[in-house]
Amino acid sequence: MSQAFSAPGKALLAGGYLVLDPIYNAYVIALSSRMHAVIESQPIQKYSSIVVKSPQFDGEWQYLGTNEINDRKNPFVEASIKTVLAYVRPTTNYNLQITIYSDPGYHSNEDTIRKESHNGKRTFYYHNTPIGEVPKTGLGSSAGLVSVITTALMSHFKPGSSIDILHNLSQIAHCLAQKKIGSGFDVAAAIYGSIQYRRFQPQLVNQVLESNLEPKLLKTVVEQKWEFNHESCALPPQTKLLMGDIKGGSETPKMVSKILQWKKDQPKESSEIYNQLNTANSNFIKAITEVNIPQINESLKQIRKGLSNLTQMADVPVEPPIQTHLLDNLSLLKGCIGGTVPGAGGYDAIALLVLSEYVDEIKSETSTNPEKYNNVTWLDIHEEAEGIRIEDVEDYVGL
Repeated sequence: MSQAFSAPGKALLAGGYLVLDPIYNAYVIALSSRMHAVIESQPIQKYSSIVVKSPQFDGEWQYLGTNEINDRKNPFVEASIKTVLAYVRPTTNYNLQITIYSDPGYHSNEDTIRKESHNGKRTFYYHNTPIGEVPKTGLGSSAGLVSVITTALMSHFKPGSSIDILHNLSQIAHCLAQKKIGSGFDVAAAIYGSIQYRRFQPQLVNQVLESNLEPKLLKTVVEQKWEFNHESCALPPQTKLLMGDIKGGSETPKMVSKILQWKKDQPKESSEIYNQLNTANSNFIKAITEVNIPQINESLKQIRKGLSNLTQMADVPVEPPIQTHLLDNLSLLKGCIGGTVPGAGGYDAIALLVLSEYVDEIKSETSTNPEKYNNVTWLDIHEEAEGIRIEDVEDYVGL
């Protein structure tokens, strides 16, 4: 029996860096670019095994229990398997194959071969370059990967598990893979979809990691109610989200650690900037909830001002000059509500909110004058508010 699942990418429109602290709210949009997993039960053998394949990147990892037998490393796949097995503690043998796919929006698609499923419902790009050398666009591929593998495994071992169980397991697995407790907004969006988010208490996950996934503690933590906010939301109907790639890509963990060190070293200075950003973020969330276009525009300007101050004070390229230049020019176009460098910032894809009727005009203007707009490439993605979901296995046949 086969089953298929997918989890969305994300764009953190409000809450960059503040999202790490449980006292601040953030606004996260789920995207149509998704990570996919098809899980199949194979004939049972003497040993329990899980094979995970990534045909787009010529990847394959074979696990007996939680040990990869060919000395091939994928921390996110491994952490997902370890966490789920520690939680379910299977008592009978299993033999599973999981095939993972990623939609085109997650990576640069240069030097690729396009492949379609037999029924034409799915299109993926197969890369000739190792995955570590393919530029990412910053849409949360690792969070989506962990969430969709966790969901696929749980569909086999504990079908019918609640969405909260899937979320809690995915958060723990993602933190285990990264060897740190992140803010969790990317995993929350992968599971719940577009949300207003305020993070969980880090100690919740930390105690599990420190115990080395001790099964009894893991079960207790996964099954308790986590105190955090994940209120569903969606963009106003007359607006569209455009994601623009300048083929950069940033090392988010390094940027985050530098910001946190600066915050520790400069408590007064950082507190002022964080307060400024929090006000701007709160105004944005209020404006977008009330569908107040002028206020959305103003609050996005204030968010960018705060991120610019953060860039200067912490000496971290949250909004680097090349992105400032691009966003400033785009903001002058008719129909543009405003934009930002989402999440941790840097050289990842920018997020632009525009009035729906002007989307084609904006795309035409940027393609006609590429140098003025930093050769930005508009990714073929849009807001898709839904989180983790069941897919039709037939849509993946032939890939």
